Amino acid sequence: MHKNTETVDRHVVLGLFDPTTSLTPVLDQLRSQGIPDVLMEIMSPLPLEASLLNKPVHIPLYCITIFGGIVGIGIGIFFAAGTALLFPLVTGGKPIVSNPVVGIISYETMMLVAIVVTFLAMMIKIAFVQQSGLRNDPRIDEGAVGLSIQVGNDTAKAHSISRLLQEAGASEVEIRTIASDS
Repeated sequence: MHKNTETVDRHVVLGLFDPTTSLTPVLDQLRSQGIPDVLMEIMSPLPLEASLLNKPVHIPLYCITIFGGIVGIGIGIFFAAGTALLFPLVTGGKPIVSNPVVGIISYETMMLVAIVVTFLAMMIKIAFVQQSGLRNDPRIDEGAVGLSIQVGNDTAKAHSISRLLQEAGASEVEIRTIASDS
């Protein structure tokens, strides 16, 4: 069977700013044009004010790593101490649960789970960036601040936002067209 698929072009306007440029007036102008915060994204290699955009803050990767480490410690304690307590082997007056053994196994599982969870979180993050159609500009990694605005398939709106970003002091503005199946 032949499937009817129609491609719809989405436009994303990307403006690159100097790190010293204040983005607050630009964001206010975009909001006054009716663009909600969920359609805007600020990309920067440096931490920015959380109050710039009123949308959920992304969880930093180190929080995921710490959570994975804590879960790993729990798994290590369960396997080392839990197994010894479930199947006790009394040997010559030694304690059934040995602290050094539990500590070493807990450390190893903490590291293992933290590394695996961090790797999986990075793979998921990379997959979502590729799915959204936005590829990261290398100049953002070098210190520039990127502001991307999703405008749907409205070309006129994309050009007006492009002019607004140029007037606001963007060093470069680019309109990217992303084809998506509907």
